Amino acid sequence: MKKVLSSILAVSLIAIAACDDRGTPGGGAPTKPANGTKTEPNRPVVGTADDTFTLSMPTLGTNIKQGETKAVTIGIRRGKNFGEDVSLKFDNLPKGVTIEPANPTIKAGDPEAKVSVKAADDAALGDFNVKVTGHPAKGADAHNDWKITVEKK
Repeated sequence: MKKVLSSILAVSLIAIAACDDRGTPGGGAPTKPANGTKTEPNRPVVGTADDTFTLSMPTLGTNIKQGETKAVTIGIRRGKNFGEDVSLKFDNLPKGVTIEPANPTIKAGDPEAKVSVKAADDAALGDFNVKVTGHPAKGADAHNDWKITVEKK
């Protein structure tokens, strides 16, 4: 019985973690309340709102050793009627870590962009939160955090 409950708990946690929707949505037209302050596009409880998009980061983050290169996929969830190219920008990269291509684009209709993460031999060690920004041709930018851990080689 313990094994069954442990298995159910593990699967539930993985399923929750796989729904990496922590970021802010982009695209669409942000709604503006009467007082003129900017707000985010309306966000549904489940899924992605019409005319908007969200970015999906690797579920468990990315572990990389100094001197290593890893292929990583950055996904996009498009709401109904959102069909634009989205360019990606990476901020707060650790010292000695680069992304290639530096500014990839997720083309309209594509579900993801593949990038290479490269850690130099002397890359800074530790856990880092990289801010990923998705910039559409029109509408608001989307943001999400990506955890990168650099380990000693």
